Amino acid sequence: MKTGILVILAAALYVTPVWAAPSGFLQLQQDGPAVSSAKPSNYNVILTILFTGVAHITNGPCTGGDGLANICPSGDSCFCGTFVGTASGSAGTGAVILYETEDLSSQATAYQTACTDVYADIEINGSKDVESIGFIGAECDSEFSGSILNGGCFLANTRTFAAGGAFGQCGGNVSPTRKTTFTIKGKGLK
Repeated sequence: MKTGILVILAAALYVTPVWAAPSGFLQLQQDGPAVSSAKPSNYNVILTILFTGVAHITNGPCTGGDGLANICPSGDSCFCGTFVGTASGSAGTGAVILYETEDLSSQATAYQTACTDVYADIEINGSKDVESIGFIGAECDSEFSGSILNGGCFLANTRTFAAGGAFGQCGGNVSPTRKTTFTIKGKGLK
């Protein structure tokens, strides 16, 4: 009996435990992360845009551009609006279209102001880069300040920046009657 226990104990010590093997679920990190040659760079874009009117509002999420605004968490209480204009900055100068999906089911109201969740796709055809920018944020409409669109942006498709694009804050006023400025500021890898 003692011999059987010693054989089992020796076998247990001889076999490498699964967690200590060089591959598998708990594999230890090798020599370190890969070194990237990409360097942080400022990313700034200014859009001068105008809401293109009631004719461009549709029920459901926006389906234009790269599909970054094709999101409607409520499923049926969204509408799509379109803004057009010009862009300048890191992408160069060129045309821009902003597809905006508003989810009306998430609307919050207080003090004569209504805010809704917004998912947008900003398509820039610039002289330096062609870009698709995703936006997640809110639009607040008030009789005091007009409409304000504010949130975070990420550069989804680009020919200038490295994989991972750029991230930043973005926002500005939007209007159906006059051109307004919408600004994107952040950092990206080049």
